[in-house]
Amino acid sequence: MQRIFIVGLGLIGGSLIQNIKFHHPNIHITGYDYFEKYSDIALSMKIIDEIAIDFDSSASEADLIILATPVQQSIEYGKRLLEINTKPGLIVTDTGSTKLGLSSLESKLLKKDIHLIGGHPMAGSHKSGVINSKKHLFENAYYVLIYDEDENEAAYSEVKNLFEPTKAKFIKMSAKEHDYVTGVVSHFPHVIASSLIHMNEENTQVSEYVKTLAAGGFRDITRIASSNADMWRDITLENKKHLVTLMENWIEQMEQTKELIQEGNPALIHDFYQSAKTYRDQLPIKEQGALTSTFDLYVDIPDKPGMISEVTRILGQSHISITNIRILEVREDIMGALRLSFKSSNDRDRAIEALNTFDTYTL
Repeated sequence: MQRIFIVGLGLIGGSLIQNIKFHHPNIHITGYDYFEKYSDIALSMKIIDEIAIDFDSSASEADLIILATPVQQSIEYGKRLLEINTKPGLIVTDTGSTKLGLSSLESKLLKKDIHLIGGHPMAGSHKSGVINSKKHLFENAYYVLIYDEDENEAAYSEVKNLFEPTKAKFIKMSAKEHDYVTGVVSHFPHVIASSLIHMNEENTQVSEYVKTLAAGGFRDITRIASSNADMWRDITLENKKHLVTLMENWIEQMEQTKELIQEGNPALIHDFYQSAKTYRDQLPIKEQGALTSTFDLYVDIPDKPGMISEVTRILGQSHISITNIRILEVREDIMGALRLSFKSSNDRDRAIEALNTFDTYTL
């Protein structure tokens, strides 16, 4: 593999090619982004070798194409590949969150000797854009690779080998299974989080304190509702079949829960919460899943001047970077008056160790 063409130079695309360039410096990488400044930045960072003039000419010269664009744009690029001349054995992969739409082109592309291997790296950051890309972004994160046709097995191995230095944990799935699983653990929770926000807003008409008191745990459990609306519009439309089925199941479950509460049986209500707690406590703690992780630490500090600067001083001495710091006024079910956010679980663990050496802090 000598030439790679990447379309989309954001955080994910930039991090992928940065890793490839580091481990395979002799591979020639051509890059393109709708926003010209991202192409210019990538070139100045030396993670691409040239900027594409247009899609067709760069695609025709490529041995591998990475589509790091929104799902529906990737589908359009996939269709475009059916119309242009490409190298024999061209491999195409993407980074989208849904797969059935793009994978519907797999057999058609095969007839042109184009091998489609869908990709979904389950990693992210609180910062976006190629300027914030890093070659280790995918380390220990799940990276799903998708193909349905047996003829693409060799291409799958080649893509996996190319991305192996990212130190991601690779999973192979069919497109159908991928969209179902991510619908359950990622897409549907986004719908619920956004619905909870709408419910909160509607109830502010009843009491202004609904919004005020939502500053604690409610804000945390609805964090994902702050995601990019354009991206989630596309994901919802692409995975609507699974989402509708999941919503029907959810509505049925909520009806059962309503009846449980109306009945008022203390033992059954206890079992409802206990069984949920038991299952949640069994979920992986340190694994990066389909939802972007946050690495937060809640710290109890005395209410006196200088305590926040003392916390930051201690962390600074240990060379631990904080991405966000927030004083919590509403702390029901949250142990701590200060919430610190970190780039990684390793930074958070180091912060716990540093702060635990001081008796003033309860973590």
